[in-house]
Amino acid sequence: MSSAAPARQRRRTSGIPPLRGLLPLVVLLVLWQLLVSPDDPYFPPPSRWFAALGDLGTAGALWPSIFTTLLSFVLALVIAVVVGAALGVGVGRAPVADRVLGPTFEFIRTIPAGAMVPVAVLVIGYTRSMTVAVVVVTSLWPVLLATRAAARELDVARLEAARVMHLGRFETFRKIVLPSLSSSIVLGLQITAPLALIITIVVELITQVDGIGKQISLAQSQFQSETVYGLVAVTCLIGLAVNLVAAVVARATRRYVA
Repeated sequence: MSSAAPARQRRRTSGIPPLRGLLPLVVLLVLWQLLVSPDDPYFPPPSRWFAALGDLGTAGALWPSIFTTLLSFVLALVIAVVVGAALGVGVGRAPVADRVLGPTFEFIRTIPAGAMVPVAVLVIGYTRSMTVAVVVVTSLWPVLLATRAAARELDVARLEAARVMHLGRFETFRKIVLPSLSSSIVLGLQITAPLALIITIVVELITQVDGIGKQISLAQSQFQSETVYGLVAVTCLIGLAVNLVAAVVARATRRYVA
């Protein structure tokens, strides 16, 4: 019994958010369904959301929109993590580059996604590449800043050990630098992932590029409130799944570093 208790404790502290935290939301939705009139034009009950989503799926617009949004989100997230981590390592390990590029980073990261959309549309056009570019530029900063801070504090003794063992640059990066910075990179990933999803939806809303955001905008323009609520609920479920996956990645990374 003494060994079972620590095992349960490890499961509770594994970094995966407990789903019981959704209980208040479930209670709210049940009360919403029971107390709100089925014909309410502004606050339709959840049953109408699902019916509207069913109609959207029958029309062949739901699943392609979800797939398009997820594809843009995943592409942008991967690029943002890779670019942010690479820039963070490079700037964090080079004080001169840090001093030169630091003010530029601080300026660019304060630009909201909505302000970048017109410029991206002019340069790239109304394409998926435009969506990915805006999401990457506006969401890579948590990874970059976390990696830069960790690279600054990288243990010098580890680098000296790599020199003593005559490791090349690639081997030093793979065996010393990357494990030392992986926790910070994953921390940035956990912050960046939901941010990238939100920005993807916002860009689709603004530009009418294919995706969930476009469907929300179309439903809003046609006063289909139940469809809007249903698509927002779908977005929330995707966001929950993203957070769960990020938590699993963080737990796996902690085991790798340990």
